[in-house]
Amino acid sequence: MKHVCLLCLLLSISLLSGCRDRINIEDISLSLLVGIDLDKENQLLISSSSPVFNTEAKEKEENTVVKTTTLRHSRQQFDATINALTSRGKLQVLLIGKRVLQHKDWFPILDSFYRDSKDTVMTRVVLVDGPVSDILLFKHKDKPRLPLYLTKLLDTAHQRNITVITSLQELHRQFSDRGLSPSITELKKDGEIKVTGTALLDRSGKYKLSLNADETQLLRIMQHETDGQFTFTIHLPQQSDDGIFHENMMSFVPEAISVKTKTNYKDNKFIFDIGVNMRITIKERLFSFDVKRKAPELEKNIQEELQKQFSRLLKKIQNANIDPIGLGLYARAYEYSEWKEVQDKWGEALSKAEVRVNVLAKIQAMGAMK
Repeated sequence: MKHVCLLCLLLSISLLSGCRDRINIEDISLSLLVGIDLDKENQLLISSSSPVFNTEAKEKEENTVVKTTTLRHSRQQFDATINALTSRGKLQVLLIGKRVLQHKDWFPILDSFYRDSKDTVMTRVVLVDGPVSDILLFKHKDKPRLPLYLTKLLDTAHQRNITVITSLQELHRQFSDRGLSPSITELKKDGEIKVTGTALLDRSGKYKLSLNADETQLLRIMQHETDGQFTFTIHLPQQSDDGIFHENMMSFVPEAISVKTKTNYKDNKFIFDIGVNMRITIKERLFSFDVKRKAPELEKNIQEELQKQFSRLLKKIQNANIDPIGLGLYARAYEYSEWKEVQDKWGEALSKAEVRVNVLAKIQAMGAMK
């Protein structure tokens, strides 16, 4: 029995993975940040930022830019200039220059990320308004490593709902699904690196328009994405604004948001009714108003102003023939026969659709002051 147990133990050990392919961390260049851009001659530029683990190195990040033809081919060029093996398995952020997204059908450039099982598809995809090199070469003495700083910046902005978070996996879904169009984070360097909102693309991947932080909040609500924090600052034209200060402004925070989308097809067009119910807490009010006695009047003013903002945003989206909201998903689910006829030109069909947003706001609290 002892010999049988020993034999079984030896057989079990032989099945364990060995360490023959072990690589010391000093011999790996971990690309935490990768950039894709075009130069003035429309030549493809791939950049990479990797941490340096050598204790003798003064710089803790190694930034490299190569001119290449494909993303995969750039890895060989990186290995030719960096004294370590390039790895993208821990990639945090993928920066894509706006010059790239101004051309359609650029998405196949990313094929290497989806085909190589050693690469991650959870990387955040970001549009850079300007040269990618402006971000890559940004010096930040009082901040952590650039890839980690960008990751935290994007996560915080997403938590505040002033931008979307689109991973490589989610981007692939958005390009594959005919019921919606892609949307990604947008940032730029203006002294400091800042998130400016959300970039909207058409089905071919071509850049169409940008949404600021306030418009992104409205988009997130229409997408039924109501997690995280929302803060609305609006002006009420019913209030006086005679002084140099904007005394007709107020800010509020929704404590709970409920969204329902109803779909119909009538008179040769799709009809979408989006109902938004929210319970709000007033955080700032620069005008005099008896909220306790006249709450319904103020609620009505808030509802009207929000509905105007939703309408303006919907008009921009429909004029661009895109669907970042994903209304095509509802059309396919509830009006499939009509959807099937227009699925290959859904952006055009949505531009002719009737989309209505009805906001119902209920004041839950007015703060510590009356």
